Amino acid sequence: MTNGSEVPDQWNGNPVPPRPPLPATPSPEPQVSPEPPKFKIGMPPGMDLSLDTVPSSDNAAPVPVAKPEFGPAPTPFGRPPLPTPSTAAAPATAPAPVTPPAPAANPRLVLPDGTVLPLLQGLIVGRDPQHQDGYGVSALAPLHDIERSVSKTHAVLGVSEGRVWIIDLNSTNGTFVVSPNGTLTPCPPEVATPLEPGADIRFGEYRVRVALD
Repeated sequence: MTNGSEVPDQWNGNPVPPRPPLPATPSPEPQVSPEPPKFKIGMPPGMDLSLDTVPSSDNAAPVPVAKPEFGPAPTPFGRPPLPTPSTAAAPATAPAPVTPPAPAANPRLVLPDGTVLPLLQGLIVGRDPQHQDGYGVSALAPLHDIERSVSKTHAVLGVSEGRVWIIDLNSTNGTFVVSPNGTLTPCPPEVATPLEPGADIRFGEYRVRVALD
C-alpha cells in the first residue's frame, strides 16, 4: 500500500516510519579577497618615468641634516657689554726675569757599594752596557745588580745647562726618579728627564744616589 508516492507507507502489514529529513546543505565558505597592493605615489603627469626623482617609501634613505652653528649671544637691548675688572686692560708689566738653574759643580753617581761615577762626560749604564749612537756619550758604567732588574743597556745620563738628565733606553723594568719624599716618577723611554736636586734614580730595583755638589 502506498501513500500516492513511490515510497510505501506499510511493509508486510507494518507501518513504515516517516523518512528523516535530509541534512541541511552546508553554506559555501566566503571568498577572501586578496589584499590590495600598497599605495605608492606615482609620477606626475607629463614627467619622464626614467627619472627617479621621488624616492620609494619602501627604501627610504636617511637625509643628512646639517647642524646649525650658533654665534655669540646677542647683547640685551643692543647695548655694548660693560668692561669687568678681569677684562679691563691692565698696564703692561715687564716679565719677571727667569733665573737659570745653578750649574752642577761636580755631578756624580754614588752606587750602593760606595763607588763614585762622574757624570760631567755622561754615562751609559746597565748590566753590560753597549755604545749607543746619537747621544754624544761614550763612557760605559756596568752596574752589578744581584736581582738582575737592570737591563743590559738600561739608560744614558748626561749634563746640559747645569742640570743632570736621564734617558731610559726602553729598559725592561723601567727607570724612575725618586724624589726626596720618596715619590716615584717614571721616565718615559727615549725622552730626556731632568733631575731635581736631592733626587735619586732607580734602575728597575737598583737605586743609586745622585750628588750634585
